[in-house]
Amino acid sequence: MPIYWNGQVFRAALLLVAAGGTAACQSSASSFKGANVSDKTRALEKQLEAEAVAFGAAQGATSLAAAADPTGLSSFVKAPVALAGRNAMARSANARMEAQLARDEQELYRRYGMKPDGTPSGIKPADVR
Repeated sequence: MPIYWNGQVFRAALLLVAAGGTAACQSSASSFKGANVSDKTRALEKQLEAEAVAFGAAQGATSLAAAADPTGLSSFVKAPVALAGRNAMARSANARMEAQLARDEQELYRRYGMKPDGTPSGIKPADVR
């Protein structure tokens, strides 16, 4: 059975593409400022933002396809799957960012001559390389 593309579906698809292009072009300022945060953390933040934009665009595309279903049953299938995907992506992003921030913290400790637990090591910061 062929898919019938009427004017509303075409306009909605065009709007989705335009919104996705606009979202992809916008970049928010980094939440991580200062010398105690590495460039790797800022790069990971940008990567996670790009992944979130791509996931949102994919959800929008599936919502558009679900809206074209005259029975409406595809929406019942899509909603829990999309929610599970979003939650999994959020957990993964949170774990990756926490691991990167822990590496930054250990680098900060090394830079200032401290042990990994944050106590002084007795080495002057200028001697640490």
